[in-house]
This record gives sequence, C-alpha cells and structure tokens, in this order.
Amino acid sequence: MEDKEIKKEEAKVTEDATKDFETTEGAKEAGSEDTKKKVKKSKQEIKIDELEATLEKLKADTKKDREAYLLAKADLENVRKRVEENAIIDRKYAAMGLVSDLIVPVDMLVKASSMETKDPQMKNFLIGFQMIANQISTILKNDGLTEIEASKGKPFDHNIHQAISKEHVEGVEPGQILEVLQTGYKYKDRLI
Repeated sequence: MEDKEIKKEEAKVTEDATKDFETTEGAKEAGSEDTKKKVKKSKQEIKIDELEATLEKLKADTKKDREAYLLAKADLENVRKRVEENAIIDRKYAAMGLVSDLIVPVDMLVKASSMETKDPQMKNFLIGFQMIANQISTILKNDGLTEIEASKGKPFDHNIHQAISKEHVEGVEPGQILEVLQTGYKYKDRLI
C-alpha cells in the first residue's frame, strides 16, 4: 500500500505542478501582453516628454528671437530718428560756413564806410560802401545771423564773449567790458 500511496502522491504532485505550470504559462502570456502594453505606453510617454521638452525649447528660442527682433527694430527706429534729426540740423546750419566767411569783409566795409573825409567824391564812395554793407548785413540777418551785444561798460559773459586780456582799471568794476576789438556773432543759436 505504501507503493500505491506513494504513486498516488506522486500523481497528485505531478497534476498540481502541471496545473501550476499551465497557470504560469497563461500568466506569462497574459503578463506578456500587459508588459507589452506597459512598455508601449511608457515608450509613448517618453516620446511625449521628449516632444514637450522640444516644444519648451522652441518656445524659449522663439521668445529670445522675438526679443532680439524687437530690440533690433527699436535700434533701427532710433538710428532713423537720429539720421532725420542730423539731416534737419545739417539743413539748418548749411550756410554757416558761408556766413562766417562773409562776416569779416562786411565788418571791413562797415568800418571803411564810417571813416571821416572831406573829399566829396570819397564821401560818395563811402556812402556806396555803407549801402553794400547794409544790404549784405540785412541778407545775413534774414538768414539767422545776429550780432552779440558787447559794448564798453557792459558785463562780460564768458558764455558768449571772448577776452584777449584782463585789466584792472580804476573806477571800473571787475568783470566789465573795457573795449570791443571785434564784433561777435551768432548764427541761429550757435556762436561763430
């Protein structure tokens, strides 16, 4: 009986093992499908994460590029405005060189026409010189030339006057103009 019982026991163990093996194989197959689905799902999640990271990088790059574009656009606008302002200033002071070149000859005409003479013919020449000097002075004044006021006894303004020397004279306050050697001028708002 022992032999029969041992055989029964062996048969039962074998039967149980076969059932376990079948269950394990089925589990493997079912587990394999679940694993495949999980692997596939995790690959998709990795791909989504990669795409999201790429999207964020592209958004950041786009933001940087837009900021650079706006900065370049603002710089271009500033350059355009500066060029326009410089063109306006250049047009405003275009004649300044000619005006400053004419000042000395006109001053000489004025000084020459203010000479005293008894000769009637010379007086006529001086009157003609005075008329020419007045016409040129009027043209220059109409274009924006103004004489800087400086006369004996007036206060010296270092912003618009030039001093050749400084002297102390009794009876005259310091900082006063003692003598005007040459008339000063402004063209529009610039000193000549």
